[in-house]
Amino acid sequence: MKIIIISIHTLALSYLKDSFNDNQLKKVTLITDKLTTELKKFLKFKNIKYITTKKLSIKILEKLDLKKSITISAGSPWIFTEKIIKKLGKNFYNIHQSPLPSMRGSVASYIILYDIKAFQTCLHKVTTGIDTGNVIYRKNFIIPSNLKLPKEINIFLQSKNREMLREFLDNNNKNEPINEKQNILFASYNKRLSSKINGWIDWSMNVDDLDRFIRAYGDPYGGANTCLSNAKVQIENVEKSKNESARHPEEVGSVLRKFEDYIVVSVNGGSLYIKTILINKKNIINSIKPGDKFYTKIKYLDEKNQRVMFVDQTNIYNKKIKLKKLIQ
Repeated sequence: MKIIIISIHTLALSYLKDSFNDNQLKKVTLITDKLTTELKKFLKFKNIKYITTKKLSIKILEKLDLKKSITISAGSPWIFTEKIIKKLGKNFYNIHQSPLPSMRGSVASYIILYDIKAFQTCLHKVTTGIDTGNVIYRKNFIIPSNLKLPKEINIFLQSKNREMLREFLDNNNKNEPINEKQNILFASYNKRLSSKINGWIDWSMNVDDLDRFIRAYGDPYGGANTCLSNAKVQIENVEKSKNESARHPEEVGSVLRKFEDYIVVSVNGGSLYIKTILINKKNIINSIKPGDKFYTKIKYLDEKNQRVMFVDQTNIYNKKIKLKKLIQ
């Protein structure tokens, strides 16, 4: 059976190298948005067929023999229209890095926020509903405790996605796909996050929740937001401690002292050791003094609870969608 893989150029090379053996690569056609130097070299070296296009269209797909093919969306740069989904047919699958139907939408930051250990990635049929098609393959694994930031989590999940695809392709000729209908009783959706909108720190949280929240907006998202002396700042690189908790709500967010390359901030249930405090991407850690206090204005905490637009990291890309305030 021929294999069509649809993948953004930043992921395509890793999938080709890690998920396919040489015999399978002879049957592959890659559809991607552009070629990097390394990707182009690999395609030429392995004699892999490919199509580069700025827009995925029916006209592009008509160049392919779809009768005896499976199509894998592995980090597609495009949103699939109903016509494209119909054209690619019943053997059109998408890689999703969560245990569907749980955690549709955003994933990496929520793994940190929810302190998740047991996890799963899956392959599902592409339908017109977002992440709603029948699941055909699953892979279980544990999230290692040494992964602290969204970028680290995402790199790990991507590696598991590639492992899962390799296992699926190796087993595809031996076993029928499970074709499991998603149980909507367990469905959940994680809204897409924007650090600029959702990443404002609520200092009333306890030390464990603050630690997870700040790390959830770490690399590559630019840090969690708060205020210091009426200036907006971003906080990254934190460690938590159960010592030196605030003795009164007035002490929450107060800088106690410097320690090595960190400042120590008293919070509920412990303290935070903070290494990076950014203004305009410049670390101002050496300007912080004991007695300084972090806080967040109420208006930012209220705004972050509104439903955010779809975002790519911190950039809002669907600007046609406008947030509407609820009218009482």
